[in-house]
Amino acid sequence: MRNRVIWLTVFLLIGFLWVGQNHAQEIENLLDNGGFESGVMSPWTTYGSVTAEVVTDLVGAAVPEDPVEGDYCLHLQVPEAGANFWDAGLQHAGHTFETGKKYTLSAFLKCNEGTLQINFKPELGEDPWTGYGSQAFTMTEEWQEFSVTTPVFTEDVNPATITFHIQYDTGDFWIDAVRWYEGDYVEPAFSSFTAKKPNPEDGATHIATWASLSWDPGNTAASHDVYFGDNFDDVNEGIGDSFQGNQTSQFYVVGFPGYPYPDGLVHGTTYYWRIDEVN
Repeated sequence: MRNRVIWLTVFLLIGFLWVGQNHAQEIENLLDNGGFESGVMSPWTTYGSVTAEVVTDLVGAAVPEDPVEGDYCLHLQVPEAGANFWDAGLQHAGHTFETGKKYTLSAFLKCNEGTLQINFKPELGEDPWTGYGSQAFTMTEEWQEFSVTTPVFTEDVNPATITFHIQYDTGDFWIDAVRWYEGDYVEPAFSSFTAKKPNPEDGATHIATWASLSWDPGNTAASHDVYFGDNFDDVNEGIGDSFQGNQTSQFYVVGFPGYPYPDGLVHGTTYYWRIDEVN
């Protein structure tokens, strides 16, 4: 999987641009506290035989990892399998699914050990609890994002609820970065998975005709695809001569003999660079 970041760095006489995180569109998350960053669970609720706690550390996880987004995530413990998988759940209520729109529900999940199932169900919040795009997924010991997209609604659904059914089996798991937004799936731009702290900074200025670019890697990055050029669209789309190669190191030299632009960077020009993190 590749997680993209593009930076703009405008150098005093030479400009550079780090082009937008994850190459993702801006979306409005319609869920209040979707990342649990308030440090409390509200307005999320649970029902059935389950306990839940907002945490900062994933204590006991077979694969040690931090929360995906920010400082917090939600830890849920299911003490036993239910007669039905929907006998316990996590919910976010008070929504209206509007006529003429479709929505995507996505979340990052990981279980303590082995595998564990969960069911995503945007639903009518009352009997007969009609679901829209419901789907079951199997989480593992490492963070992974899952998503479902509803059909286009032909009439308003109100009351509507975002529900996760979780009583498939005994186990405990973590959930983070839950998003509910209009339209099809959009890749998130969480800094923990993308390159960050570009040097030169986004929008910075620089006088020299060469530069050493560096960045901090995303949490899961095994290597980095580097893009560099003076055409935004080429770098943004990864076309033309913008791709400079894949590497494991976290710095890249331009404008110096033996490197891209060996004759030097041109004063008054804006250059663009992008890092795709490869997991």
